[in-house]
Amino acid sequence: MSQIPNLNASSPNNQTFGEANTLNNVQIEDFLNIMIAELQNQDPLNPLDNAELIAQIGQIREVGATDKLTETLDSVLLGQNISSATALIGTEIEAISDDNQRVTGEVARVTISNGTPKLHLEVNPGVEISSEPGNLESGTYRYKIVWEDASGNLFGIETSDALQLDEANQSVLINNLPQTDAPKQIYRTKANAGSDAPFYLVTVLPDGNTSSFRDTISDENLSPSILSKTPQYISEPTRSFTVSLNNVGEIRPSSSRPNIQAVPSGTNATNEANDQNGTEAANE
Repeated sequence: MSQIPNLNASSPNNQTFGEANTLNNVQIEDFLNIMIAELQNQDPLNPLDNAELIAQIGQIREVGATDKLTETLDSVLLGQNISSATALIGTEIEAISDDNQRVTGEVARVTISNGTPKLHLEVNPGVEISSEPGNLESGTYRYKIVWEDASGNLFGIETSDALQLDEANQSVLINNLPQTDAPKQIYRTKANAGSDAPFYLVTVLPDGNTSSFRDTISDENLSPSILSKTPQYISEPTRSFTVSLNNVGEIRPSSSRPNIQAVPSGTNATNEANDQNGTEAANE
């Protein structure tokens, strides 16, 4: 009767135990079943001698030790990942969320899903100067993001503070945009142009799930379309994201960036929108 092949021996393809081969899918119970089947079906005239039996048992024990070592290493890795994840609570991160969206915000809590730590962020929209170059001139900018519901009513959020660009050829990152059922339209204006200055269309985000946009467009290349109606500003623009630890790109101390906020219901803007009895998107 043949002996179980030496698991430490190299295969014809120079693969060793631990590399991608069929042995990686075999459990220790499978080896025990094989050994029992061999004992039950051995040639009674040429039975397995004690030395061969001890050798097979030794190989099985070696496989069992390897499994235990793997389980131990997996537990250590999980513990390290949990420690790293919980250490991020209260810090601000830049990451790619599990739904493939760029997100910037403070980690609120950590959960474990299928043995993997998940970071949870509850974030508001924000605007900031991007590290990448663009075609915006120096100046002070404000933004409005609007969208329509199924009935054609216009909703939106706007920047609460103007964003100052001290140099030309810069860009602005708008992030953590709310999830909508319809495309989002982004408008901007120069804050130093006066309170009545129009907001010009920068772009349309056709996917309502899109959470960020980098504005690199110069004033000369803006669309002539302007925001002609006052939207009804939503009261809770917070958006939730789930992030895997290995998708975190940057970590920095928490900082408050209330660049975009909702206008509370009851303000003049909201009342004006309600009085219009159904608003519409920008006139082309």
